[in-house]
Amino acid sequence: MRLLSTIVACLALAGLVARGSAQDQSFREEPDSVAVRQGETVTLTCAIDNVAGIVQWTKDNFALGSDRALPGYPRFTITGDVNRGQYNLLVQDTLLEDDGTYQCQASPTETQQGIRSQNAQLTIYLPPDNPVIEEGSSVSVIAGQPKNVTCRADNGKPAATLTWWKDGQEITEGITYITEDAGEKRKNGVSILTLNPSVDDHGKVLTCQSSNPAMDANKETTTQLNVEHTPVVVVQSDPPLVEEGSSVSLSCESRANPGEVNYQWKKNGVVLAGENGQVLRLNNVRREDNLQVFTCDATNAVGTNSANITLSVQYGPEPLKTTGQVIVDRGTSATLVCKWSGNPSPTIMWTKKGSSSVLGTGDTLTFPIVDQSHSGTYQCTAVVPGSGEDSREVVLIVNGPPIISSFEVQYASSGDEGQIECLSSNSPPPSRMAWTWNGIMLDTGTEGRFTAEQRDVHGGRLSVLTVSKVQAGDFAEYNCTVWNRLGLTSKIITLRQKEPLPLAAIVGGAVAGLVLILVIVLLVFVFCHRRRKKQGASNESITRLEVRADGQETPPKEKVEIIHRDHEAAKDKVPPPPPQRKYYITADYDDRDYSSKTSLGAPPPWTPPGGTYQDYKNGNLYSNPYNNYSSYPAVSEHSYERASIASRASRASEAQKKPRMMTHV
Repeated sequence: MRLLSTIVACLALAGLVARGSAQDQSFREEPDSVAVRQGETVTLTCAIDNVAGIVQWTKDNFALGSDRALPGYPRFTITGDVNRGQYNLLVQDTLLEDDGTYQCQASPTETQQGIRSQNAQLTIYLPPDNPVIEEGSSVSVIAGQPKNVTCRADNGKPAATLTWWKDGQEITEGITYITEDAGEKRKNGVSILTLNPSVDDHGKVLTCQSSNPAMDANKETTTQLNVEHTPVVVVQSDPPLVEEGSSVSLSCESRANPGEVNYQWKKNGVVLAGENGQVLRLNNVRREDNLQVFTCDATNAVGTNSANITLSVQYGPEPLKTTGQVIVDRGTSATLVCKWSGNPSPTIMWTKKGSSSVLGTGDTLTFPIVDQSHSGTYQCTAVVPGSGEDSREVVLIVNGPPIISSFEVQYASSGDEGQIECLSSNSPPPSRMAWTWNGIMLDTGTEGRFTAEQRDVHGGRLSVLTVSKVQAGDFAEYNCTVWNRLGLTSKIITLRQKEPLPLAAIVGGAVAGLVLILVIVLLVFVFCHRRRKKQGASNESITRLEVRADGQETPPKEKVEIIHRDHEAAKDKVPPPPPQRKYYITADYDDRDYSSKTSLGAPPPWTPPGGTYQDYKNGNLYSNPYNNYSSYPAVSEHSYERASIASRASRASEAQKKPRMMTHV
């Protein structure tokens, strides 16, 4: 009976609903999804027009109730103006358990259907634990070998975002990120960094940084890389450029982890026994050592690494290849080759012998088209700055038609034997040489009084036409023709009579010879005469008296000694009265102008013993300076003596005072 009543009521309600009302209840504002940090307050909005049913909120499809206080949920409250249809859900001090899907609903009535809002997701954010690098505060890796480093931040909601940094530079490659379920809607964030460490990474700092919407600031943790590696080796030369014959030190610098390193030197791949230090000393380096490769092997616990250096030895130019002689035909090209070695590389210049003009540079000198003017000797000079220069010669021979280089006019005397010469001086050698005159052609052999002969001489081939007992009719023109494989050349040579030597020339030559003989005899006589007079004057000496500026004589200050070759004889003899002589005032040797002569005439020639004077001031020798003398007036011939200066020191003192001296001539 009760069931029947219920069915009737439902049918009646359905009928009422079917009939409908023009003012159905509807949502004016529906809740939106929102995310907040745990502990924050959030409001989910809900506004309904023409509310007819009962309004309530559900969480994860579970009704929270229709009372505004929501019993059993002390942090939940329905707020808003009911008269305006506002049924907002206020959640205070949110907790992780508040995370879920919420919906605002109005129940049906007899006349209206029930309504439900869209789902609103309330997300509660939780900060993760502090990030941790599982390998610890230091990570040991080997250079060149991949290594995984793991960073994690657990219990975050959502899972923490993890980023990697190396010495302040963000790493974006080689990262794998995963999340793990930590329960209660929490997640663990895990980041795996695959490192490819290099030597330069040693000591650098890796940073793992975590972030999450619930965090006010990012958090980070660090680890330092300890990159073990084989030695990084650098070999240096001191000096970098070694002069030939000098010494050089090769040093092997290494950077390694671990730092204990052993060394071994090699030359061109061959181990140098006993050379296991950081420095290799090479003495008396030769040019053969240039470009030799020296290797330093450095070994530590991780392995061995090597470095090479190519020795650079400075040396002067050394010829490698020279085309000593090049023979080409006229009109073709010619290339002269002259290769040198040297360090630094030589600068090569080409010149033609006898000329300083530079024709080209480099290993080769090329002439695109040559003629016979190109024939000659060329020099290639190689210069290495600081090491000198050297040169070699290359001969270029240009084949062409014959060249005749004989004189166009040649001479002979009547009645004597005469010769006419024809010289062919180029390449290739002549295949034929012939003389023609007065209708006669003669290569070699004899034709009457004419004989033709040929021979090789320096510079070419010579054909000589000999005429026996030259007659007047033989003074004529002779044609010399020369053939070779490139053509022929002819030249007219005129034979003329040799003029007899004029009588005047003969007489003049005889007179000149006679004069020359007389001059030689006179010179010998003068030489002998002067030598005898020098020997006669060898017992004489010079008396020098000081004269004051007023012309008065002053007694000598030094001790005066008698000088004579025979000192013992001089003790018992009284010197004869002096000959009549004149005195001329002169300056000291270093002040006297010997270039002027007086008007008194030249004095008699006189040379002291030994033939030279000693300049005691300057230590120089003078040959007889009295051949030239000054023009001071003559002084009385009284007060003279043969004297010599007792010491060089007192003489130097006189030179400083520079008194005027009287010279006995």
